[in-house]
Amino acid sequence: MQSDDRQEFIKEFIENAKDHLYVIEKGLLNLQVAKDAESLNQILRAVASLKVGAEVLNIKSIEKTAYKLGKYLEIVRDRPVKFDQQLESLFMQIFDALYLLVNELDSTFGLREEVSNQIVLKIELVFESIKQQLKLLINPHVPFIEIAQIFPLYSAVKEAAAEYGKQAEVTIEGGENLISEYFLKHFRRLLTHLINNAIAHGIELPEVRQAAGKSPVGQIKIRIFYQGNQTAIAFSDDGAGIDIDRVKTKAIEKGLITISQSQTISQADLYELLYHPDFTTKNERDLRAGLGFGMDIIRTELNKVGGLITTNSTPGRGTTFTIIYP
Repeated sequence: MQSDDRQEFIKEFIENAKDHLYVIEKGLLNLQVAKDAESLNQILRAVASLKVGAEVLNIKSIEKTAYKLGKYLEIVRDRPVKFDQQLESLFMQIFDALYLLVNELDSTFGLREEVSNQIVLKIELVFESIKQQLKLLINPHVPFIEIAQIFPLYSAVKEAAAEYGKQAEVTIEGGENLISEYFLKHFRRLLTHLINNAIAHGIELPEVRQAAGKSPVGQIKIRIFYQGNQTAIAFSDDGAGIDIDRVKTKAIEKGLITISQSQTISQADLYELLYHPDFTTKNERDLRAGLGFGMDIIRTELNKVGGLITTNSTPGRGTTFTIIYP
């Protein structure tokens, strides 16, 4: 049984909580019309007061719900987020949960643990929806095909090929798939290095390709697909593939591996050498290749955003670099 003092404190908390809930409800319903810092700060003050009161009385369900609501409202206030009807609906569901928790607390039996747990469990899904919606609004997703609007993809491939006396063209597969606008712009910064690498090291001269039964025009394909909740971009060429023996020779010359190690090194570890700073298999350097910076730059740039890159190659058939964004 609760002490008289605690019952009095709870009664006072309920009275104040209803006032705070009124401010929160009114504020949320007005945000579609006028989203400004002062309006949001007013809501946030009411949410904070609700949280502090619940914390003092150790009412965890209300305290934690108010805390999370405040954190997401701060994002709405501080980031360029349009408070649309969908967001309003989600936030109002959190308000409804808080209202229900306070009303249960004010009921004859008080806020029972099983009821509290049930409400909190349901709104966890709502909070996850808010998180995903805010993520989309802060960093919108666009069709991958828009890469051609922010990077001269087709001309870049043709020009690079022409400089080496080669022919090449590029196609996009899965261009309708959506990608974070931020990651699309980030991938744009990697494209020059990927194209240069494919043309300089992968795509063969027209006569060499024809002798191997291939079209004289080398093919580069960029494919976007999803792996769980991650975005993957595969950059492939149908060229000569990675010359394993040449990579080993160059790695030995640079002191990256010993002759003994070269005989037992795995294919995956060998491919990793391609990303080592100043590593190249070309004997001569030019403005596009042979400097040993391209693949190292790609790995460095991906590390900045938590991305990964893997390598797969088949002699005579080509090479694929798969970039995975978180």
